[in-house]
Amino acid sequence: MSDAKINETQKEANYEGVPTTEATSYKCPSCGGIMVFDPQGQSLKCEYCKNVITLADDRQDPTAYGFDNDNELEPQVWGEKSHSVKCKSCGAQTVFDAYIVADKCPFCGNSNIQEEVITTGIMPESIIPFKINAEAAIAQYRKWLKGKWLAPSKLRKGVKDQNVQLTGMYVPCWSFDADTSSFYTAMAGEYYYVTVYTTQTRDGKTEQVAHQERRTRWYPVSGQYIEDFRNYIVDSSINIDDKMMACIQPFNMDELTPYKSAYLSGFKAERYSVDLKTGWETGKERLSALIARGIETQINADEVSELRFKTAYDNKKYKHILLPLWFSSFKYKKKTYGYMINGQTGKVDGKSPLSPWKVTALVVGILALIGLGYFLINMYTGR
Repeated sequence: MSDAKINETQKEANYEGVPTTEATSYKCPSCGGIMVFDPQGQSLKCEYCKNVITLADDRQDPTAYGFDNDNELEPQVWGEKSHSVKCKSCGAQTVFDAYIVADKCPFCGNSNIQEEVITTGIMPESIIPFKINAEAAIAQYRKWLKGKWLAPSKLRKGVKDQNVQLTGMYVPCWSFDADTSSFYTAMAGEYYYVTVYTTQTRDGKTEQVAHQERRTRWYPVSGQYIEDFRNYIVDSSINIDDKMMACIQPFNMDELTPYKSAYLSGFKAERYSVDLKTGWETGKERLSALIARGIETQINADEVSELRFKTAYDNKKYKHILLPLWFSSFKYKKKTYGYMINGQTGKVDGKSPLSPWKVTALVVGILALIGLGYFLINMYTGR
C-alpha cells in the first residue's frame, strides 16, 4: 500500500470523538518480520524467518482480590464506543470497537496489542495461553462434528473437505472464590409401595388381580449445607454464548500465568464488557443453582419439593483473567451454525443441523421400546 493511500486512510479513521491509541507489536530481531505467539512452542515465532524467542514460564498463583460488601463492586463503565489504533509498522490508523485490545492491522497484517486500552479499568491479572494451535483445533472440530450422529450424513461425511477458518481470541472472564453456608427447609418424599387389587375379566371369567402401586410419603426436613467454591468462571463478554462457554469447561487453572501482552500477539483479545458487579450477581445466581442441587443430594430422598434456602457468602474474592477460545462457524442449507473450541483442552461445543429422517427414526424407535416395555409388563402382571 502506498504512503498516500495510508495517509488517506489515517484521515478517514481519525475523526472527531474517536480516541487514538498506539499499538504495541513484536518485531523479529533477525529480519524485522512479525512475531506471533506459537501455542505449540509457548514462544514468539517469526512468520517469515521462523526465528523463535522462548517465553519464560513464570507461572504462579494469581492474586485474588477480596471484597466484603457487594456494594464495593462498583460498575466500571468504558467511556468510549470506539478508538482509533495507529499501527507502528505501517502507520495506518483503523477504528476498532472499544472492547478489542488485540488484532491484526487490516492493511499490513502486523499484530497489534493496544496497551493503553487494556490498562483502562481493571487490568487482567492472569492469562491461560493458547495450548493448541489452529490445526489441532480444526482436528478437534472435525472429530466433534463426526460424532453428531443426528446431523445429516452428507454434512458429517463432508467435514474433512470443509474449508475451516478459525479465529483465536482471548476472552475476558471473572473468576470468583467464595465459602458458602446455606440454611434450608424442604419437603422430602420417600417412595413406598402398596398392593392394589383390580377386577379383570378374561375369557368370560372375572378375577381379582394384584399389582404394586407406588406412593410417596412426605415429611419436613431442614438443615445446613456448606460448600466452598474456587475459580468459578463467569465470562465478562457480551458476545459469548454462555451455554457453549459452560460446555467447553473446565479450564485447568493451574496453568494460569501472569499477564503478558506477548501472549496476545497474533490473536484477538477483548476487554470486559460485563462489569465486575454484574458478573458477581450472575455468578451468585449460578452458584445458587449448584447449591440447590447440593442440598437435594444431602437430603438424600426420593423426591424433594418446596426447597427454600438462604445463603451466606464469606471470603469472597475475584480475579480478572483471560481464557483462550477458538471460534468459527459453518453454513448448511443457507443457515449458519457457530461453535467454539477450548484453546487449552480442545473441548468443542456448538450448534449443528439435525437430520429430520434420523430424528424421526429415533422417535419411532423410542416409542417402539416404550410399547414393548408396556406389553411385557402387562404379560408379567397378567393384566
